[in-house]
Amino acid sequence: MHVCLSAGARVWGICSLVLGLALSAQAQPASVELVTGEYPPFSSEDAPAMGVLSEVVVAAFQDQGVSTQVRFMPWQRGYMETRNGLHTGTFPYVKNEERQRDFWFSQPLYPDVVRIFVLADADPTLGWAGQSVCVPQGYNIARVAPFIENQQARMERPPDMLNCFQMLQRGHVRAVWCSEMVAEFVTRDLRREGLRLKPLTLGLEYPVELYLIISRQLPQAQQWIERFNTGLARIQKNGTYSKILVRHKIQAK
Repeated sequence: MHVCLSAGARVWGICSLVLGLALSAQAQPASVELVTGEYPPFSSEDAPAMGVLSEVVVAAFQDQGVSTQVRFMPWQRGYMETRNGLHTGTFPYVKNEERQRDFWFSQPLYPDVVRIFVLADADPTLGWAGQSVCVPQGYNIARVAPFIENQQARMERPPDMLNCFQMLQRGHVRAVWCSEMVAEFVTRDLRREGLRLKPLTLGLEYPVELYLIISRQLPQAQQWIERFNTGLARIQKNGTYSKILVRHKIQAK
């Protein structure tokens, strides 16, 4: 500061700029707190590195010199608290109109496809009236709900996706509404026990992309998204992203 005061106006201007940048850097924290929920293989407290997308998100921020704390919460609580600005962000989420009003979305973390799965020997010509389709609590039902209503079927909503496939195996439901990647991961043990599945082509299947989202109410939300996107692009380019997928036995798409 003494040097700035003793120098001329030009030097003072340069020093002021440097000081301003330093204060700006200090104002943005070097760490973020993110929340997620149980959604294996993408996020899970029991998985290595808390799941493949947890590791991707942490690596992208780490590339930008930002340390990351990931907390697990029930989905609804984590979503609402993040929307209200109590956490830096949450993941993984798909886009819909409501969320886009409340959040900024990162670049996609991973693509997937959602389908209806049935037992491999199921007769696809049978009607759906009175039959049950399983969709766990907290999962988006916007695409499948009209089909269930139009076909006079029912919806079962257990706590998690494993429950759905166990119910399918026991004949308690006719079908499960699930993404390809989650179905492949969740049913690994069940398939070793003999479970055989097939997807039905009913015009319901649709591609989805998973994102990190940050509330528009959060100060510097756009700056955080931009910083994260920069880190994500870098780890995708330098091979870190691919190595994470391989470690979790996830196929790149």
